[in-house]
Amino acid sequence: MLEPGQPSRAVDVAIAIPILVIAIAISPIGIQMATGRLDLSPRINVLSLTFDAILLVLAGAVVARGRAQPIFFHLLLWSLPLAVLALLETGAIALNLAQRIAPTEDLSLLANPKGWPPHFMSLGRKMPVEGMMLYRPWQDDGITINGLGLRTVPPSPKSPGEWRIAVAGASSAFGWRVRDADTIPVQLQQILRRQGHAKVSVYNFAIDSIVIADELAVLRRFRERYAIDQVVFYTGANDATYAYRRITTPLPDDLGGLLSGVNAFELIKVAGSLEAKWLGPSPDLLAEFDNQILPQMAQSNSLKDGLVAAGDYCRGLALRCDVVLQPILLARSKPRGPEIALARSLEQLYPRYREVFATMYHSVLGTDLPIYDRSDMFAQSTEPYFIDVAHVNEAGNRYAAERLAEIVMRGIPASEAGNGAH
Repeated sequence: MLEPGQPSRAVDVAIAIPILVIAIAISPIGIQMATGRLDLSPRINVLSLTFDAILLVLAGAVVARGRAQPIFFHLLLWSLPLAVLALLETGAIALNLAQRIAPTEDLSLLANPKGWPPHFMSLGRKMPVEGMMLYRPWQDDGITINGLGLRTVPPSPKSPGEWRIAVAGASSAFGWRVRDADTIPVQLQQILRRQGHAKVSVYNFAIDSIVIADELAVLRRFRERYAIDQVVFYTGANDATYAYRRITTPLPDDLGGLLSGVNAFELIKVAGSLEAKWLGPSPDLLAEFDNQILPQMAQSNSLKDGLVAAGDYCRGLALRCDVVLQPILLARSKPRGPEIALARSLEQLYPRYREVFATMYHSVLGTDLPIYDRSDMFAQSTEPYFIDVAHVNEAGNRYAAERLAEIVMRGIPASEAGNGAH
């Protein structure tokens, strides 16, 4: 029997049901269904499960009776500090607070800054295939991944006189945040054909987040299937970046990257940004870079080892291979527009990052391959291109493709140029 003033069971249930609906909507599965992502970052999973747990306790407190009721209310009280912290973290994410304090990415230079599919921000965009990570077949909104896991057309029989070029690399060559039509390989093919190389075909062999050793593995896997005649490696940034991360974050983060890196809690990134701006880099860290790390890197590093292996492979097949060390914002002699703030933040947050790039790039110039250091490719342009340390917008990709065309044309047989222009 209800005591006077006590709400009915039906009212309790009516209050608890919307709470449970909200919990389901903000659960990891609910967020995945709403956003179309195949998976979520560890940070979002932690926040989602935290709010779910608090809402479930709240719903339990609403419907509980007897001895269970005080237990639920005590759980709710104890969870309040966690709820406040989760709300602060969520607010910081919503405001993109770390980027406001020290911006390292600016998507405003893109033609479609909010149009990158959520699919490509999830780990599920790739799948393991015989020891390497390739893309899952996918097609939507100007982006196509073929059945082999590459962002290019499927292989087809070679036509008489056709000359085939593969662009190997990581996310910059792949075309991060741009549509197929604005990627370097597509732009390169169009430029070459406009210049009279009508039977030149260019294929995109790039995969984001890989290094030169992986780029060579992709080439080995698909070169014969695509009957490739010539290769250009557009590379360098990931080898340098991963080397820098291993040095500055030597301890593994057993919490899925929640304490460091791109998946770190926003409040941790905010604290790191403020520390970098107010206190500057550690003198001991700078001394270690200058006296130990950089001299050792000049002698041995993953980029150098990978290019030696690539040179052996290309020579063994008499395959024309050129290496273009890709441009980076930190090497741009005069950043433009929004790039200025990005470059300043990168210098503050990542001391000696620029020097790591310069050291690794310089170390490979004697490698037995045609190598072109294009770290400051945009020096002759007054336009801003970089949206972060290594990725550029659509206009930047077109500019880069023009510079690559000047290089790859040296490997195209003179007879092919006579096939006529489109």
